[in-house]
Amino acid sequence: MVQDYTYPCLSEMSNPELQELSHRLLHRLVPESSVKELFTFEDQQAMDDDKRQELHFDALLRMNAIALSEIPALFASADNPEQNIERMTRLILWHFYAVSFRLQNAISLKTHCDQVEALLNNRPKEAYQWVNSLTRLLHDYAELAKG
Repeated sequence: MVQDYTYPCLSEMSNPELQELSHRLLHRLVPESSVKELFTFEDQQAMDDDKRQELHFDALLRMNAIALSEIPALFASADNPEQNIERMTRLILWHFYAVSFRLQNAISLKTHCDQVEALLNNRPKEAYQWVNSLTRLLHDYAELAKG
């Protein structure tokens, strides 16, 4: 059986298993040189903690956006390309939610999955569009967490 990474699937899988799968996929999609570049900050010693955290979050957002934009090319020639693209997009978006931004205490997995399904209906095509979509998603999560 192929994991589809929808809510029923994610709610049954263990976090360590999901983390391992998503990390492996991220490593395939985002070259190590790009990761180093994203997470290298100028004058890091001169920055305050808030600025360092802001830059780190921005780098996480961009890394996920790059990965999401690369998924179609990676799976374009696979069997059932659209199904695989959607599956892997859900997995990376789970990583964005649970690992990169650790939102599980603020936003339920069900809410996250509902947001992902809405995003999949009009999936961005390139990294810049993904950055915008992921930023909007974080803003939506902030509003939802406020109550």
